[in-house]
Amino acid sequence: MKGERKDPLNALQVKNGGSKRNALLKWCQQKTLGYNNIDITNFSSSWNDGMAVCALLHSYLGESRIPYASLSPHDKRTNFSVAFAAAESVGIPTTLNIQDMIQQERPDWQQVMAYVTSIYKHFET
Repeated sequence: MKGERKDPLNALQVKNGGSKRNALLKWCQQKTLGYNNIDITNFSSSWNDGMAVCALLHSYLGESRIPYASLSPHDKRTNFSVAFAAAESVGIPTTLNIQDMIQQERPDWQQVMAYVTSIYKHFET
């Protein structure tokens, strides 16, 4: 037991039921409810324009760190730059590559989920 790291998704999974991935997805959907241009149905294509990451971070950091109202789904590079800078400013390291995210229609879901998990862990645990 000593030194064992607790999985931050365990409590979320217990609360929402189902798999950890589905529990995290449901948390993302709840946090971004009401945001324009957001339809989170997976950890891949739903995140490819940066808007979902921005909305998720905006729900905690507000307009001063994430000027959500001025962002556009068509300006992927700006969206990811804004999101990653805001996350790093509160201690969440960037584990995604902007170039990969903007070029791929379906980014690697495991990498995206790992990054979203770090956001969840920072704000909710």
